[in-house]
Amino acid sequence: MTSQRSDSDPRLIDDEREFLSLCDRLHTVGGFEFDTEFVGEDQFRPEVCLIQVAAEGEIFLIDPLVGFGVEAFWKLVAAPEILKIVHAGPEDVAQTWHILGVAPQNVFDLQIAAGFVGHGYPISLSRLARIAVNSKMHKAHTLSDWRQRPLHEDQILYAAEDVAYLRGIHDKLRRKLEKLNRVEWLLEECDAMCRATEPTDDREQRLKRLKGAGALSPRDLAIAYAILDEREKLATEYNRPVRTVIRDHIVVELARRGWTDSDKLRSVRGLNLARAGIDRVAKAIEIAKKIPKEEWPELPNKEDAPHEDILIDVLAAVIKDFCIHNHMSYGLLSKKQWLRDFVRSHTRPDEAGRENPLTTGWRADCLGRLLEEMIEGRASIKIQRNNGDHQIIVAT
Repeated sequence: MTSQRSDSDPRLIDDEREFLSLCDRLHTVGGFEFDTEFVGEDQFRPEVCLIQVAAEGEIFLIDPLVGFGVEAFWKLVAAPEILKIVHAGPEDVAQTWHILGVAPQNVFDLQIAAGFVGHGYPISLSRLARIAVNSKMHKAHTLSDWRQRPLHEDQILYAAEDVAYLRGIHDKLRRKLEKLNRVEWLLEECDAMCRATEPTDDREQRLKRLKGAGALSPRDLAIAYAILDEREKLATEYNRPVRTVIRDHIVVELARRGWTDSDKLRSVRGLNLARAGIDRVAKAIEIAKKIPKEEWPELPNKEDAPHEDILIDVLAAVIKDFCIHNHMSYGLLSKKQWLRDFVRSHTRPDEAGRENPLTTGWRADCLGRLLEEMIEGRASIKIQRNNGDHQIIVAT
């Protein structure tokens, strides 16, 4: 496949026979670039309104709204023998879970790749195109209603541009990754990204994402989770975004009050549900209040002790300096929560032994035992100045 930008006019695929023929061709070619246009502000799950595909210098726009099923395309995204090139792809590739119930495979995410060569993470496609292939993109339709038909010419050109440069960027980044011996790291991280798109029902994560949950007692958290569970069911039935069914701050308030009387719930300002929906929430609260104390959830203490805060900052500084001098993006290598968990695994006996992304997989290969040496007091840190530049040196 060519590594240059496609200059051919995009071809709209709105016929099932043409679509299936394209899928056969993509399978034979063995790889392609793709992107999708979503509309999701007013429904439970974002709706794919357009699939942009580039292969062998040509661009195709698949219209999934014309009436035929597009499962054949998502089977290609799930096929391990076919390379898919995307940029910031979690939402795009996650469709294989929603439509087929299987994981996407063999995905090369350019945003992740850019992080491995020091271009920054996360990074926009327009900026990456400018850095990697010296091309300027014209982004003007980020708020388009992609459900409208027919698509107007500007929308078509905008959609095509989203895949026009992906192959060229891929080839440039791949060469840099090979030079740095980081191809395997990239593939590992892309595989992890694909697995992470699987829908899960993790109670602790759902509660952590609930704004204001940190102020709730374990009893209140049990009620909050029951409300969240009912909210999810209602959102599915109403086909509305979850947080518009019951706002987070109202979930927290209902959990605190623990009301099971539907009339009282109807008096809560902002709880805009029909009577049947409010009755279901009241019933969920009633059931949750009967959960035994030993089954109440409890979120870990989010507050860092002063010495923990200092350790987190020191480790973060060392990792940031390491990234600057090793063509790595800090945003890809580390996260504040991972550092917090790592520190707490050494300062809090009840959190010892927890698996941490910083000490597993490619991140462990990258950092080696640096963090362990530091946290266990077997390393010393100094600032070295060389030709006006300053670098943090860790001696073990």
